[in-house]
Amino acid sequence: MFKKRLSFTIVAIILTVALVLSGCTKNKSPKDALQSSMTKSAEMKSYKFKGSMKIDDLNVSEDALAEDGAASAIKMLKSADLSWTGTYKADPMMLELNLKLALQGDLAVTFNIPVIMTEEKVWVKIPNIPILPIPEDIVGKFLELDLKKLAEDAGQELPNMDVSKSQKFGNDLMGIIFKNIEEDKYLSEIKVKDAGLPADVDVKNVVQFHIDQSQLESFVNTVIDKIAPQVIELLQNNEEYRKLLNVKPEDLEEAKKQLADVKDGDVANGLADMKKELKKLDVKANIGIDKKEFPVYTDAKIQADIESADLTGGITFHLVSQMSNINEDVKFDIGKPKAEEIVTMDKLQEQLGGMFGGGLDGIDSSL
Repeated sequence: MFKKRLSFTIVAIILTVALVLSGCTKNKSPKDALQSSMTKSAEMKSYKFKGSMKIDDLNVSEDALAEDGAASAIKMLKSADLSWTGTYKADPMMLELNLKLALQGDLAVTFNIPVIMTEEKVWVKIPNIPILPIPEDIVGKFLELDLKKLAEDAGQELPNMDVSKSQKFGNDLMGIIFKNIEEDKYLSEIKVKDAGLPADVDVKNVVQFHIDQSQLESFVNTVIDKIAPQVIELLQNNEEYRKLLNVKPEDLEEAKKQLADVKDGDVANGLADMKKELKKLDVKANIGIDKKEFPVYTDAKIQADIESADLTGGITFHLVSQMSNINEDVKFDIGKPKAEEIVTMDKLQEQLGGMFGGGLDGIDSSL
């Protein structure tokens, strides 16, 4: 039960951080600045971006790692640096992303995985992985995923890639969050010179979002009592948003019922248990805004220490993201792959099926 309650809380915090990572402007309160910046972000029709994520510290008992698959995956990434660069354009919709995974240590190796996406297709470049006997004739080619065909095969609708609707939904969601959180508890403005920004980041001001262990109870209560019900109502009243998130009315009714079943005593008891086992929680994000009020830089750090019968240890990870060339005529480094550079899912299954004992059968339908 503790893990479930902890997971819910961490997800709620990360969702709020992800939403708050979008804004600020001078001569306004931090809350007003963030709201203005989020509204302004809806005007972004093209940009370049880059970022990185790294686990700075992982201290989890070996017993817990052996029993918990997710923890084992985190342990594998402890010595890894994940970074990315990319370009986005809204009309026609196209996203180019280059993922870089650098594993340190005795077997140091770096993987570069370019990904290209349009409204109906995704292409992923097949990397050369020394530990896997991938045939040379497909290394460096692009695996093509036809989103429309995959959706039809799965009996589902094509995922909605409408970025303008996503931005509008984000604005409405931010409005709910800002209306309900207490500004003086979570938001503050800090001096640009004290924010530790890279030399190539030019911002006018910086807003900091911060939540620690002492604020956890009031934050969780705000999510349960105010934010979550209003988000459900927003989705119930907007069919476009439901299609965007592939959520059905009956799903929302069930979520609303489950939320109503959560009693104050249950929340209080759950938080009391959590306080005993969650020894440290600190979430801090600095959001830098340029002179045009666009959110162009985010530096977020999350720390958590747990001591329970199920899991004992701590983790600290660091996320940085940056945008530039907003609304300029951006150029794509790779572009859509040519026909001779493309490998279909059927071809990939034919080439790799034997490596995994036929385990790739049905991978297309699962996607």
